[in-house]
Amino acid sequence: MRPWRPLVVGVGCILAATLGGCVNHPVGPARTFDDFEGKAVTTAESARSAVETVRLLATISDEGRGFASYDAVSVSEQEDTLGGVRGTFASIQPPDDRSVEVRNQLMPILDNAFDGVGDVRIELRRGHAAGLADPDPSLDEVAAALDAFIEEHS
Repeated sequence: MRPWRPLVVGVGCILAATLGGCVNHPVGPARTFDDFEGKAVTTAESARSAVETVRLLATISDEGRGFASYDAVSVSEQEDTLGGVRGTFASIQPPDDRSVEVRNQLMPILDNAFDGVGDVRIELRRGHAAGLADPDPSLDEVAAALDAFIEEHS
């Protein structure tokens, strides 16, 4: 192996990491209301999936049927997913006033979902499995709000 190859590989890795960090968001712009609304529905569906997973884990933990470390890691992963989904949607520029209304409707629901999932994670990590089936904000209410949003905008 030539002595300069590790240097080239190292510089290439640094360059790739640097350029990769310059990309703000993996989603394209929403040029029309329909595009924006479609992205909002996709976001709500992803958030609903994360919330439903955490609801299931919280119920299992609350009933004493879960594995504490597995449940805590799984909830943490769902929280990360939800944070990414929320951040990505928040970065999409609404193309018109109707889109701003859709954004203003969905963002508080996503915030409540993130807060509720975070509460479950915190309690699991503290070893408090009892009462997780009904965190505040209630994940049941968040799931219902996400379902209503999806129904209204699909």
